[in-house]
Amino acid sequence: MTELSRRTFLSAAAAAGALPVLPGVVGTAAAAGPPAPELFGPAAVTAAIVGMAVDGDTGYIVTRGQTPPKVVTVDLASRTVTRVDRLQRGDGGWACTVSGGQVYVGTYPTPDLYRYDPATGEVELLGTIGPSGGFVWCLTTAPDGTVYAGTSPRCELWEYRPDTGVLRNLGRVATDTQFARVIAADDTQVYVGTTPLRHVIAVDRATGAKRDIYPVELERAGSVDPIIATGGRVLVSAGGQVLDLAPDGSDHKVIAPPEPSTMIDALTLTPSGDLLGVARRTGALYRREGDALEQVDTVNPGDETRGIWQREESVLVGAGGSGVLWFHDLATGGTETLDLTEEAAVAGPDLVQSIAYDPGAAMYVGGHFYLTVHQPWAGVEPRRIRVAGEVKAMLPHEGRVLGALYPSGELISIDPATDTVTSLGLLGNDQQRPWELALDAERGLLLVASMPGTGRLNGALTLLDLETGAMDAHVGVLPDQGVTSVALHDGIAYLAGDTWGGGGTTPARPAAEVAAFDLESRTVLWRTEPIAGMASMQHVEVHDGFLYGVYKRQSGTWFAMDLATRTVVHQGKVSGYGEIVVHNDQVFAATNFGDYVYRLRPGHDAEQLAGPLVASWFTVPQLEFERGWMAWGVAGRQLARFDLHPRHRR
Repeated sequence: MTELSRRTFLSAAAAAGALPVLPGVVGTAAAAGPPAPELFGPAAVTAAIVGMAVDGDTGYIVTRGQTPPKVVTVDLASRTVTRVDRLQRGDGGWACTVSGGQVYVGTYPTPDLYRYDPATGEVELLGTIGPSGGFVWCLTTAPDGTVYAGTSPRCELWEYRPDTGVLRNLGRVATDTQFARVIAADDTQVYVGTTPLRHVIAVDRATGAKRDIYPVELERAGSVDPIIATGGRVLVSAGGQVLDLAPDGSDHKVIAPPEPSTMIDALTLTPSGDLLGVARRTGALYRREGDALEQVDTVNPGDETRGIWQREESVLVGAGGSGVLWFHDLATGGTETLDLTEEAAVAGPDLVQSIAYDPGAAMYVGGHFYLTVHQPWAGVEPRRIRVAGEVKAMLPHEGRVLGALYPSGELISIDPATDTVTSLGLLGNDQQRPWELALDAERGLLLVASMPGTGRLNGALTLLDLETGAMDAHVGVLPDQGVTSVALHDGIAYLAGDTWGGGGTTPARPAAEVAAFDLESRTVLWRTEPIAGMASMQHVEVHDGFLYGVYKRQSGTWFAMDLATRTVVHQGKVSGYGEIVVHNDQVFAATNFGDYVYRLRPGHDAEQLAGPLVASWFTVPQLEFERGWMAWGVAGRQLARFDLHPRHRR
């Protein structure tokens, strides 16, 4: 094998010649330890963004997927990056606003609020405004310069006064949902939009009094998208249309396009008073004409739009979630782009979503908005294929790569020979987060395990006929549970459940189940709870009459269940949760919270084969085996090749 950019993975454990067992985890470490993995450079590169703010001719952007996040300054006139600085911690920033020439950024998974001085590059942590694992979802600046933030999981509104330096919690705005998702402010009120139940909470800036101004007759389930508060009106995007309300919620109008639209995820009012909006994924650009939305163009299709601003006389600037800034001339219809992924100072190693190995062809790595094609044995540089979201799961099939995307729930087919991406359809049925794909070659079916959107419990097993394109969705196949994994064996699909569903709602069951689904009759043969009280299963696999599984809640619990008796014959602990794979008649598990690799056997503690490694996964760790004992994975966000030969074990 020809190695490209091969580097030795150094850690204290490797230097000591042995791999330690994670404290509190029962396991057996290899006697001498395996060789350090071969490393081949960044597995995936990203410049994905969510938060962006504009101040005159300058745009300020905060990245996601890079640790810690970067604050990127862009000269919008010359369309060039002029400065890049780092925050102190976090995996990304969802929110950004400008007040008094200072830039304010909110981050996750620690919900920090930062102030950034673009003149000096100085970063100041103003406070942490929620528990670990929380998000600062949105920021806005009121006309007097006061900064407001919306958070999860406590659905709180926070206020920061730059003139006094006081940061204070204005309390929870809704008790039936966790996400204060979007925000706007005028002279007297702050307007907070929630998800996954729609509220628009108007908060009096002087008294703190709160009231819901979302019309009671409209659908509550779903998200409130961007809000604009100006000129004595409140404009709210929700359900692919725009609501025009008075600040007290009265006199509301529904402004809709002639045909149903996807989420309108960006709104702006131009200096001339025109309301413009862009729809997610389709890129439809709408203008308000009376009490309707008229499509006037298409911009940056296949992407999210994280904000739009009009500058110059007719140029509309848009922030694409993929890291593409677009400049659309409303007069001529022409569009130019600045791809931040091509900017070396902006782009960086991504947290990995998924991997797949096609023997002799390529290693594929899914990230934010791109699939990266690696062929290190051929001595060629990796290349990227753009896709419309996060590649949560994929598998090679007949020279193509079948993939499943978040957040659209779209199934795609990628031809690496031409870099062509073809849609196979949307999962629909409120399914948003695909977790795993399996191929039933006998019946020509692609099996998709998926989770619902936030606020819902029922996931699905979807069967896609690869010849006809027909989809057969079995929603609620595990009642009141998301479906996180599908393992195929002898015509039976074994499914793993998660009682938390899409999150943001109270579980209805005490424990996660596994189910056996007959692909011939398309019926559930049986369901059972392997271990009582365990709420969320992450992955299952079948080998030699046993069903192996690993739990997310309680994290790190693994089990082996005799399929003949449906009895758990062994239960143990690993570092966290991830995926299980069978290879060469052995069962392996790759798990997070240390990124370890284990061998699993009934009657034995988990045998540690590799780790700890620097965290690399946005989803959960995975392994893809070659023939023999070499396995592809990720270490320190780099594509890695592990030697898991038994000679390295006791």
